[in-house]
Amino acid sequence: MPTVVSIGDGIIDAVELTPGNVQRFPGGAALNLAVGIARLGLTSRFVTRYGLDRDGFLLERYLRQQGVQVLNPPNVDFTGVVSSGRLDGEPTYHFAPAMFRRRIAFTDKVLEAIESADAVVVNSFPFDDARQAEALVAAFARSAGLIVVDPNPRPNLITDLAAYRSGAELAIAAASLAKLSDEDAALLYGTSMEATVTHLFALGVDTVLLTHGSTGASVRTKAGLAASAPVASMPGAVIDTMGAGDATLATVIAFILGKGIPRDEIGWRACLVEAMQVAAATCRSPGGALAVPPSYLATRGKQV
Repeated sequence: MPTVVSIGDGIIDAVELTPGNVQRFPGGAALNLAVGIARLGLTSRFVTRYGLDRDGFLLERYLRQQGVQVLNPPNVDFTGVVSSGRLDGEPTYHFAPAMFRRRIAFTDKVLEAIESADAVVVNSFPFDDARQAEALVAAFARSAGLIVVDPNPRPNLITDLAAYRSGAELAIAAASLAKLSDEDAALLYGTSMEATVTHLFALGVDTVLLTHGSTGASVRTKAGLAASAPVASMPGAVIDTMGAGDATLATVIAFILGKGIPRDEIGWRACLVEAMQVAAATCRSPGGALAVPPSYLATRGKQV
């Protein structure tokens, strides 16, 4: 069974789904990704940071229940909390002070896990800290597997956008696949998507996965391949779009590790169709955890 090491935020999402109704979910883009990887049937290991507090214990218990192995122990700071509201399912965010102090420790245990993993994925990381970005890239050098970077910038969490972009690009230059949403590209570069993709290829990445919100997702490769898929049609109302991009990325990684990197546009479109099915199911449940639809189980012929 392929092993994926996910690196990044593990937090509490305090979600106001309706006025006055706040629910708390284990979350963070990297945690959602790690849980999604496990729910898709892969071995999932998670490198993160959370506190030795009530919220940290909640995260630890949840990850254990989901079959995710946590590689870093709790630290003495508070667990990060993100408060968010919803408008037509779309989130707005407020970050607690501990979120601005998040740092990842690359211990010997973490480096050993990276070295043996089939894929290493970074999703929500303090790229605006140069030392953290350099430590991440040094850890990448230990990997012989697929390296994936999702910069996942959050405007209210970034104190220096230029530094964040520089750190993210340092990581992307060492990656095989980079993922950006339309909002991410606009925030980081403010240019056309075509110019952004060209720039990322110049950094050295081979494949760019793009998510376009309500219009679906697409892939571009340095070799000139291009494929896209619309949002999947599915019964039920959209409850929460948080986690849709993480679900998309998790599904693409599972596809690649199970079937290999697609070599033509037909293969990439099949990959994206699966990802859009999983993302659509995820949007129909509260919180950011990946939801696996029956259509995915049918194509894989197994239960998750």
